[in-house]
Amino acid sequence: MIPTEILRRVGRKAQQILKPTGPSAPPPASPSSSPTPTTTGGASSTHVPQHAAPQTRPAIFDSYSAPGELTSLGVLLMPLAEYHGRELGAVADALVSAGHTCTFLVEDTLVEVVDKHLGAHPRILADRNYDRFALGEFDAFVAMNDWGDPSRAIYHLARVRGVPSFAKVEGVQDFTDVDTGRIRLPYMAADHVLVQGSNDVAALDRKRLHVVGNANLETAWTEGPASVERNGEVVINSNFTYGVLTDKRDAFLAESVEAILAVGLEPVISQHPADRALPGEFVQYRTDRSMSSMLPAVEALVTRFSTVPFEAIAYGTPFVYFNPHHEKVPTFAAADPAFDHVHTVEELTTALQFAVENRASYRTVAEPYFRAQIDIGNEPSATRSAKAIASVVYPS
Repeated sequence: MIPTEILRRVGRKAQQILKPTGPSAPPPASPSSSPTPTTTGGASSTHVPQHAAPQTRPAIFDSYSAPGELTSLGVLLMPLAEYHGRELGAVADALVSAGHTCTFLVEDTLVEVVDKHLGAHPRILADRNYDRFALGEFDAFVAMNDWGDPSRAIYHLARVRGVPSFAKVEGVQDFTDVDTGRIRLPYMAADHVLVQGSNDVAALDRKRLHVVGNANLETAWTEGPASVERNGEVVINSNFTYGVLTDKRDAFLAESVEAILAVGLEPVISQHPADRALPGEFVQYRTDRSMSSMLPAVEALVTRFSTVPFEAIAYGTPFVYFNPHHEKVPTFAAADPAFDHVHTVEELTTALQFAVENRASYRTVAEPYFRAQIDIGNEPSATRSAKAIASVVYPS
């Protein structure tokens, strides 16, 4: 429950939606949303169809093989999210360009999400009951998450078979689980880790690290800040997901909205796909626009722990790390010329005013911090990843 004093201060616009009889109040459930009763012999009953329409898979599944149908897989890659498909698809392209074979292992629930990024590479379907031990021979295994199912099982299989494995760091990461409330041991199952930059190297402090950057952030940095007119918005990054500090989200949003309104700007809430539904008082601020499309034009970003701040730097958009819930993860623990680390509404208001006033010089000021996190090399990140993999698997 959001404290009353926070909601009271959010501002006139937000107050309108809090009135249950006001124009923004949710409408009552429509009677038509329930099954229509039918009358039989004077008794009321609910009609249930006797035969449901047959469930058929989209044609996209036709390009997938079953485990065991392909005997020689080359480098086996497993994307577990849409952006995993984008990153690993580019790595596979680079490996094939160098003369190597690649195959993708894709869970059936993710096919329609990642398939568009996999080009013409062979694909194996991993349904709920698939037999991983039936997979053909592979030379290496690559994923971007090595601590959870289903990829962890393939890391184990690779180790049993004596095959090298790689994990590509997804983005900003709580490597020591100081805030996750779990013991995940990220990037410890893989034999080799493809890291983004020097900060990852220092955090992991282990052998077999390969610095390869981050393809998405590399592209954003190379393209540079867009010369677009500022729109008076401040985007709030709502990404309280996977059970980490999820009970702190609504207070974070309320205080963020209050501070943004206090400096005369318009709050916009961008939600991570796994972020739960917003309470009614915040729905008016929610947007479906992508973060990458918004960042070049907004005045600033308010965020908790996330990879999004690095994307903001790349676009020349200042961010404020707002931490009223006292996260401990070290990436943003100390304030830097690239950002303010604040804990209260008053501090956030002051930080936003400063960020907006100094936006023109922000990218230059923040560049050293960005480059410590994301190494920008002379070759694309995907090419560097492919070379690192090939140097281990196919040494010349």
